Amino acid sequence: MSNKSLRIATWNIGSNKNYDAIAAKIAQLDIDICTVQEVSLDPALDLPVMFGRGQGNTSGYCWYFTPALVPEELGGGKYEYYGLAMVSRIPLSRMAAFQLGPGNTGSVVDAENEPRILQVAALQLEGPVFIGNTHLAATGDWSLSAARRSQAGKIAGILRPLATQGPLILCGDFNTEPSSSDLAEIREALPYFYSSTERTYLEDHGRPPIDFFCSSVALEVKISVLTADGLSDHNIVVATFNGIGSPA
Repeated sequence: MSNKSLRIATWNIGSNKNYDAIAAKIAQLDIDICTVQEVSLDPALDLPVMFGRGQGNTSGYCWYFTPALVPEELGGGKYEYYGLAMVSRIPLSRMAAFQLGPGNTGSVVDAENEPRILQVAALQLEGPVFIGNTHLAATGDWSLSAARRSQAGKIAGILRPLATQGPLILCGDFNTEPSSSDLAEIREALPYFYSSTERTYLEDHGRPPIDFFCSSVALEVKISVLTADGLSDHNIVVATFNGIGSPA
């Protein structure tokens, strides 16, 4: 592998549908791959923008969207899908998605019981590198969560075999701090955590960071927390990894 750095971001966009502005911000920050959470997508209105037909500069980036919730689960009378996306200017050679639960029983009523998912992608680099993206269960009082603990256990089971094949970096909004006991199984499978020391969710002062990265191997990383310029209630967290490799 070369010594080229790889800039990976995690960003909860809070259902902001201004995809032109979001893509422009990602490009401005020179991000190679942005793992995005809380993506609300109306195919008729939003797919043209994601496919490069919007007003902004989205050239060079591809959107890889996976729904966690379909229109009948969201309610509200809107034909929208809701889930995760990877926005990448590096070709992804493979992508898979996994259901993490809890099992859906109809229209979603609260954030802890909302079905969650995991995205996993393989990058076309000089050597194998894998990127994961997730958004775990939330509780209103920031307490420990059996649902989040179950989701973390499923992620560990899914990623553990892949983590032996090359560097695997899991990104996301975990809705809890890196040291939380809810994430114990993830720490066993991906023992290296990289986070800021400042909050990343802007609406709750005094909270530790909830948007961060986990890795299967020790990496040279610089973490930056960058303002979203009003595009979200989460800041953009960027990890600059050195020595990951260049496109194949």
